[in-house]
Amino acid sequence: MIEHDSVPRAMKEETRTALVTGGGSGIGQAIARALVDRGWKVSICGRDESRLRHAVENLSIGDSERRGRLHAVAADVSSIREVSRWVAEACDRLGSPALLVNNAGVGASGDIPDLAEQDWDLTIATNLKGVYLCTREVLPRMRSRGGGWIINIASVAGKKGMPGSSAYSASKFGVVGFTDSLAREQVKYGIRATAICPGFVATPMVEGARVPAAEMIQPEDVAATVLYLIGLGPNVVVREIVLDRRGAL
Repeated sequence: MIEHDSVPRAMKEETRTALVTGGGSGIGQAIARALVDRGWKVSICGRDESRLRHAVENLSIGDSERRGRLHAVAADVSSIREVSRWVAEACDRLGSPALLVNNAGVGASGDIPDLAEQDWDLTIATNLKGVYLCTREVLPRMRSRGGGWIINIASVAGKKGMPGSSAYSASKFGVVGFTDSLAREQVKYGIRATAICPGFVATPMVEGARVPAAEMIQPEDVAATVLYLIGLGPNVVVREIVLDRRGAL
């Protein structure tokens, strides 16, 4: 539970707003749920409009007050036009964001000689370019409200290369580096940035992975990490958190 006395000034306003990419399922939906449960206004985006509608139904749980704090737009984070539309609509509806969670991601597998160029391009465009585009669009609004937090969901694959995952690892290494640069660049504006690097999380993306389901990290574990970060005092900077599976040690 977040103690409000510890919440940074930019997050103390009565109408705290968060933007979460890839919020239609998995980690993104778990983060959105955790925030809505604590009174935040949340806008989610994703490519699949029907999945987003279903997510909003799940998150609102038939409560009109919760539904009024939710907003969803079908948007591809690799498109500046769609990102700009989403952010503008979300801010018009809910207010300037105190929190951005860049979570949208795709995976591509295959040894490098067999990896199709279009799979490489899609992975980098979604996982890395999407983080840049959403961050760039949100920063002026976050600065205008006096600060905030940008949390980028990276991966343990952004800490070490993995066979058959060159595109995914490259994109997540990029997210970690981008986040570190962002944190150092924007601290003077009261904006903090953190990369969360989880291992295998029980989501549709890892179906078929050679990891026992019982050993996987849960989406709620990542959501709890987001809550931990935004509950920290204003003098704390956390550039990176690694969430590894117990079975991986």
